Amino acid sequence: MDTKSRIMEESFKLFLKKGFVDVSLNEIRKASNITTGGFYYHFDSKDTLLVAVIEKYIFNYFNSTIRQIRDFEGTPKEKLKTVILSIIGDDITINKSTKLCESSEKIDYRTLHLLLFEGVQKYEIISKYYTEFYYNLLNFIKDVLDEGIAQGIIRRDIDSTEFATFIQTSMVGTVLMWIALPEMPIENRMNSNIDHLWNYITK
Repeated sequence: MDTKSRIMEESFKLFLKKGFVDVSLNEIRKASNITTGGFYYHFDSKDTLLVAVIEKYIFNYFNSTIRQIRDFEGTPKEKLKTVILSIIGDDITINKSTKLCESSEKIDYRTLHLLLFEGVQKYEIISKYYTEFYYNLLNFIKDVLDEGIAQGIIRRDIDSTEFATFIQTSMVGTVLMWIALPEMPIENRMNSNIDHLWNYITK
């Protein structure tokens, strides 16, 4: 692994443990085994590093998941469930090593979402990435619904744009509930939500 990648991965793990604000440059240097000069050779500030880490380990993964599932040869419902559970962190993903990081260490997805929310609040560029991603996800969900309508699976009186927004809102709400009340596995919650929504819109 090259030095820049090592800095980013070690920083990502520190951010997950402590949040953005509480990680010092000295901690990053120590974890990455680099000098201060070595850090500034690759990043001009800690903020620049934060944005690079969020883009690489969160948004690139989220967006690549959507791209991959567009080519997935499953039913519209399977596509919808797969993309949502991949993004929010289903129970299988949560209990095994994550795809977000090159190391084999597990990542707490609740912490991941909290980290993302923190970044959105504090950094305009991360908020921009977040907005772009959710528009991308909204379009994906709409396309899945349109596919279901074209196949005669979903009722034709359903407004796919309006219902895609509803599904996305349910997804975000499920994540927030899980962060506050982690006792019930998130996969069970999200599967139940999707099943109820799907029963409503299908013939």
